[in-house]
Order: sequence, then structure tokens, then C-alpha cells
Amino acid sequence: MLHISARSPILTIAAPTVAPPQKMAFAAEESQEGNVVLYTVVGLYLALLTVIAKLAHRRKQKQAAVVGKVKAHFSGSFGKFTLMLTTFSTIYSGYTVTGIPEEAFNRGYISLRWIGATLVIVAGMLLLYPRLRRLSVERSYTSPFDFISDRFGTRRLRLLCAACGVVPMLLYIAVQMVAFAAMVEGMTLQVIPKTPCMLIFCVIIITLEMLGGMNSVVFTDVVQCLVMLLSFLVTPFALGLEYGFLPEMAPGDCAYLSHVSPNSTSSHAAPVPCVGSNCLAAGCIAAVRPDFFLFPSRSDFCDVLFFLFNMLAAPVTPHMLQRAYLAKADADLRWVIGAMLLAPFIAQPPGIVIGLVKAANNPAWPPIDQTATAFSSVMAQFKLVGVLQYVFVSVMTCCALAAIMSTADSALMGVSSVISNDILSKTLLPALSSENVVRAGTVASLCACMVSFFLGNYLTSTQMGAIKSFNGGMMMQLLPAFGMGLYTEVSERSITLGIVVGLLSLLVLVICGDSLGSYVPDISLSALLNFLTVGLSHSMHCLADESASKLLNVKAIRDMMASSREPKLALVALMLGLALASAPWYSTPGAPEPIIFGFPRWGCIQLGAFVVVFALGMLTVTLWKPPQPAEKTVPPPCDVQSVVEMPADAATKC
Repeated sequence: MLHISARSPILTIAAPTVAPPQKMAFAAEESQEGNVVLYTVVGLYLALLTVIAKLAHRRKQKQAAVVGKVKAHFSGSFGKFTLMLTTFSTIYSGYTVTGIPEEAFNRGYISLRWIGATLVIVAGMLLLYPRLRRLSVERSYTSPFDFISDRFGTRRLRLLCAACGVVPMLLYIAVQMVAFAAMVEGMTLQVIPKTPCMLIFCVIIITLEMLGGMNSVVFTDVVQCLVMLLSFLVTPFALGLEYGFLPEMAPGDCAYLSHVSPNSTSSHAAPVPCVGSNCLAAGCIAAVRPDFFLFPSRSDFCDVLFFLFNMLAAPVTPHMLQRAYLAKADADLRWVIGAMLLAPFIAQPPGIVIGLVKAANNPAWPPIDQTATAFSSVMAQFKLVGVLQYVFVSVMTCCALAAIMSTADSALMGVSSVISNDILSKTLLPALSSENVVRAGTVASLCACMVSFFLGNYLTSTQMGAIKSFNGGMMMQLLPAFGMGLYTEVSERSITLGIVVGLLSLLVLVICGDSLGSYVPDISLSALLNFLTVGLSHSMHCLADESASKLLNVKAIRDMMASSREPKLALVALMLGLALASAPWYSTPGAPEPIIFGFPRWGCIQLGAFVVVFALGMLTVTLWKPPQPAEKTVPPPCDVQSVVEMPADAATKC
């Protein structure tokens, strides 16, 4: 079908107050019959992932004969290209696909904070991963919190850290379920409701994990990442050609301005063109949402500030720690971290653009799309434009599935590893056989999906930013254990006391309320109390713990790092400081901001700060010199059952 774009500047100049009728006709024709090809493409995509998972299962079986069932299921060794793609897929998730567009639709340019969030995550990786990666080789780590046991040696701290790691991951998986359900609801015009969508999602990720374990997760991540990269690169240009690029559609009097009736004849029919004072503006961001171009309030400033600060703890999430341990060599990890510095400038802008496109055009769309999520509604409208646009929407739908599932299965694997390895095998039931450890991991995954499913029924996509902040703050409770444990002689008692104070204060703040809640989130305040407690306890605890003499200490860590040149901590601190300083604090709240290249002035300043943070990060990565000699590993400790299950040549290495 031939189609003349309804966003042609010629049409809008000729009739600036009337929406082009052909666009409205297309909107009115939206129906289930038009989704057949889309469903077919998505089905083929899921089938491809299943085939890859089956191939990963064969690889896992071969590895199990060499390294044992536990390591073959929960761990692995991958080169820089594969590790780069699986890390990208792990970081960019349902938040990226549905959360960012929804936040951009509701809050406008506040969503720029997501770009800085990844840069802060990379700063945390530069702080922790060089040492953790080297320790994982020298001390044969397999589970996410092996460092905690190696460094501090107590059961109570390991269980506390496991709890702080698992609870946020359950919420994280629940959010991925909500994102998946929101996407499918919009794609099917709400024919498939939220609950069945979430059940389907659980079946998919459980199946992928059971087939191939970590190998399945990593190799499906590779395919999913390639789909995501293609979609992210094309999205701004595809939407720009149809709805206008950001500098074109941002001004209130842009060439795409139209006016429509506030009412519609049916849920699938677009509002008719309108002339008069009761009409609604559409097509230009500033005309529809002038509040997007006001300087943010102080509460928004604090929201951005603590959002960025909480991201510093993302590297200590179980599934991210696993990525540090999966690298074949330290140099591979260096490449991965360098690539992640560039990633937010590729992955985050498309979601922001999608949200702003909906914000500008929402009044002119059918009610069913006005109430759908930003991603779903924009895709539903865009696929009606033409054949190429329909193909693009099909790819974007696969991208959404890729982003959601790649992170969910990684998080599920992290939870499974923590419960089966850190809690059961290495703490509560040390005599558990390797086969039963893997079985316990599968049961743990099923239980995690059940809990996340229950939580997901009470969550919506609009809450993703708040949940992301909560998870980041919860993981902040672990930061002293890893950060101070790697660089100082802090005692186990100080770390444990800090976590207990942090969690108890969080409980009190949630029950009794927080008068600073509009400015300082409860979870961030509890994390700050944790840091303060650890600092005071550490400064007051002068005598060394005699029981810690046989544990890993900072001197031993420094000796292991002697053959490398570590990232400069001053540069990492400068990255973090500049990212936090980019939050909008320097002008009058509510003051009108000039529009510069489609952004409010404060948004341009923030983007400029992020570019400088990127440059500092690249300098830090460049100056980091990993060890060059061949790696020498200490054989992992093996229980009796593991030795029995291994071939003779492998068992002699235990």
C-alpha cells in the first residue's frame, strides 16, 4: 500500500492547526490481523534461542566431564568478544526497553540520568573488578560471594551478604516480568493480559537455564545483544524520519504541530482534527508538555543524584560478579569495561527518544495507545505507516524480548548460584554433592520465579525507576564488604555491624516514615548509615582479629596485583564526582530553560558532563595494564563426592 507520510512538513505548514487525515485513518485501522507476521517473527526468534540453548547444553555436558558439574553449570570461561556481548545484554534490560521510554514520557529529560547510570556502573567496575578478577583466578572463585568467605571467613556475614544480594534480584526479575507483560499487552492490543504473559516468561527463562546453565545464558546473550545493537542504532533515525528528529519536534511551534479533539469515537479510532480553543496540541514536545523545559525541582535533583550514586553498587550484584569471573584473562575484562563506557551512548538514547515521541504525539493517537506503555504505543503506531516500518517494529519487538530475557536469565542464574553455592553448599550443607548442588540451583530458580511472579502482580512499568533506585540502594549495603575488603584491613565485625545497622534502619524508616523521603530515599539513607557505622567501627577497632590470620588480607591482594598496573583510583573518583555533579542543582527550580538542539539547557550541560566522564573512563582503562604472564591457578578445593564424579586426571588436580 502506498502511503504519503502524515508527518510531511509540507502538509503541516499548509494546515498547521489540523492533523493530517491519512494518519488518523491508519490509526483507526489498527487490528489483530495486522500482527500475524509480527507474531511469526517473534516465534521464530524464540525458537532460535531454544536451539542455541540446546547447543549450549551439549557444551555444558562436555565441560562437566572436565571441571565438574557445579562449575560447568554455574561458571565458564569466555573470550572478550563473547564476554562483551553478554555483559552488554546483562546491563541493558527491561528497564532500557520499557522503563526508560515510560520515564521519558512522564518526566521528560530527567530520563537522561540513565546514560550517567551506566557510566557510574563502569566506575564501580574499575574500582572492584581488576582485583576481584585476579582473585578469582588465584583463589579459584566460582560463586558470586566467594570473596566474602575468603576475606572475612564467617558464616553470618556470608548469609547477610547473600540476603542483600538475593532480595534485590527477586525484585529485578519481577520487573523484567512486568516489562515483558507490558510489551506483550501492547503488542497484542491487550488481548493477552498481564498474568498469563508473566507465566509464559517464567517458562521461557526456566527452560533456557535448565538446558544449558551459564553456557545457555551467555550464548543466548550473544544473539540477543546483536539484535539489541541493531535496533538501538536504527531507532533514532527511523523515528526521526517519521515524527521528526529531536531538534525539529522539540519547539512548541515546530513544523509538526497539529490540533486534535480531546475525545475519540472508539478505543481504536484516533481523535479527529480540530480547530478551536478546546483542541489539544500534538506533534511538538514543548506544545504538549511545556513542563519538560523547566529547570528541575530540588526533589528531582535529589532523585537524580541518589539514582546515580546508587548505581555504584551495581557491579556487586550476583549476576554482574559472575561476568567478572567468566573472563578468560584480565586483558579481556579490560576490553569489556572499555566497551561498556561507550554502550550508554548507544543503548539509552533510543528509549528516551521513544518516550519523547509518545509525549509529543500522544493526544493524536487512539485511546488504546494513549493508555499503553510508551514503547508499545509507539511501536503500535509506527507499524501502521508502511512495510519497512512494520519490519522495523518486528525487529524492535525481538529487541525488547532480548533485553528483557537476557537480563532476567542472568539474574536468575545469579540467584540460583547464591542460594545453591553460597548459602547451601558452602555454608549450611557443606557435604552436599555436586549433583545435588546443581539440582538445588534448579529448585532455587523455580522458587525465585514464583516469588518474582507474586511481586510482579503488584508492580507496574511506571515504578521501574523507583525499583532501580531501591535495588541499587539495597546492593549498597554490600559495597563496604567489597570496597573496603579489597583495599583496607577492615574487620568482619565492622562490616557485619554496618549491614545490620543499614537493614534495621531501613526497616524503621519504612515503618515509621522518613521526613527526608522527598529528597533522600529511605534505602539511600540506610546505606549511608551503614557506611558511617563501618567507618566508626573500623576507626575504633585497633586490635587485629587473631582468627583472621589465615584469611585473605590486603597485603596478599596487593602481592597478587604486583605484576599489573591497576586503574588509577583518583581518576575513578573523578569520574564518580563529575557524574554526581551533573545533576541539575545550579539554577532556580521551575525557571524556563532555553531549548538547545532539542534539549533544555540543563540537559545539554548534563550530557556534556557525561561525555567528559566517558573520556576520563577511557583514560583510566588505557592506563590500566593487566598482568601479562600466563596465569597460574590454585586448584579448587573438592569434596569427596566431586572427586568421585571426576575423571582420574581431573581428580588429581584437586
